[in-house]
Amino acid sequence: METLRLEQLAELCDARLIRGEPNRVVERISIDSRALGRGDCFVALRGPHFDGHEFISDVARLGASAAVVSNPTRAMNSPSALSLLQVQDTLTALHKLATNYRRLMPPTTRLVAVTGSSGKTTTKELIASVLGERFNVVESSGNNNNHIGVPLNLLRLDPAHDFGVFELGTNHPGEIAVLTGMVRPDIGVITNIGLGHVEFFGDESGVAKEKGTLLEVLPRNGDGLAVLNADDKWCAELRTRTNATVVTVGIENFADIRASDIKINGDIKFRLNIAKKREDIIVRLKTLGRHQIYNALQAAAVGYFAGMDLDEICLGLESAQFPHMRMEPVTIHGVRFVNDCYNANVVSMKAALQMMRETPCAGRKVAVLGDMLELGEWTERAHRDVGAMAADCGVAFLVTVGESARLIAQGAVGAGMESHRVLSLATAEEAGATLRELAHEGDFVLIKGSRRLQLERMLEEFKSDIAALP
Repeated sequence: METLRLEQLAELCDARLIRGEPNRVVERISIDSRALGRGDCFVALRGPHFDGHEFISDVARLGASAAVVSNPTRAMNSPSALSLLQVQDTLTALHKLATNYRRLMPPTTRLVAVTGSSGKTTTKELIASVLGERFNVVESSGNNNNHIGVPLNLLRLDPAHDFGVFELGTNHPGEIAVLTGMVRPDIGVITNIGLGHVEFFGDESGVAKEKGTLLEVLPRNGDGLAVLNADDKWCAELRTRTNATVVTVGIENFADIRASDIKINGDIKFRLNIAKKREDIIVRLKTLGRHQIYNALQAAAVGYFAGMDLDEICLGLESAQFPHMRMEPVTIHGVRFVNDCYNANVVSMKAALQMMRETPCAGRKVAVLGDMLELGEWTERAHRDVGAMAADCGVAFLVTVGESARLIAQGAVGAGMESHRVLSLATAEEAGATLRELAHEGDFVLIKGSRRLQLERMLEEFKSDIAALP
């Protein structure tokens, strides 16, 4: 973040400086009272179960320069060395600050926004890795993609950055509009459209409508870029939502940037083709799953639009670090696990099962699948559909975890999978104990479910059990 004087900070977030020197400098904005230091400004957010104003004195003792507050009476009890800026609502102030700070960036700093039903974080990481081969890039940390994470990530920009790459998430209508209003992206990437968070959007059409809001704010023609998945059934409709240049990527359908000659054998190898230029290059991704090719193609599209050559793009893709708990390979005592436990929806579940079908394995394949959340009236149908696909992807055993995931088991048996190869359990602990009995050296095990289940605990139990053996 570019340093700001308190009077500048107050102007940007529409605050009143009620204590402190106007020329005092702020170097960083934070909402975490435990991770503050000298030169930092604390924004005292409030929520249903927390109030940042309770930690104002702690913030002062840690040496923070200032705090943005909505309760000045309470804040005035803090040590006087802490400057105070008063606002009506601290979250609104954070949004105003990020929005106005983004406007301070020069036109040479271009912003990329990534959304979609699945693959957002991985695609964001791949884009940042590609662009980083030539440019000075800042990216959103982790998957901080909501109404708090996005403004905080925007405030990490400074004028020296050529690109900022930000992930935008949503689970209610209207949220993408709020986030794009802050980010004002030059480049928009939509990974795919599916039944993710559909409980609040009604159906896939509602998801597409919400995600497509990103495309409407992009600059016109050559100044803006929309990157779309040509193999996604919503592609044609999405491209009508923008006046920006549209670049499509794909494997099955015609696209501006395509993958061909795909080979999957522990990692992924493919030929990246630029259709109009008749250029191509071989890319090898150190990850699992055909779906990762789409993420790589979208990153390549952004890099190509930015003027990068194929050698640079290939280096960026092949050197990328893939996010934790997203198709993360872990080998314990000869058992190959895929830790894909960060979250789950229908699109990502089916992609993971396709990965199981296509990945070679010396032993047996086992799928451990947990609940998918926020599906509303689609809950039963979606889980049964995933179960039917599991029955057809070559797994020797299917273990489901959670109440809704029992429907996955029922869907698998209904699709012809023998019932003695399907187990329905309630918790990650039960699944971990079962897996210790079930998995042998040479086996290949997928673990995937929604974040609330914390299925990655199974791996820790598996490690502990192995360590305890004589």
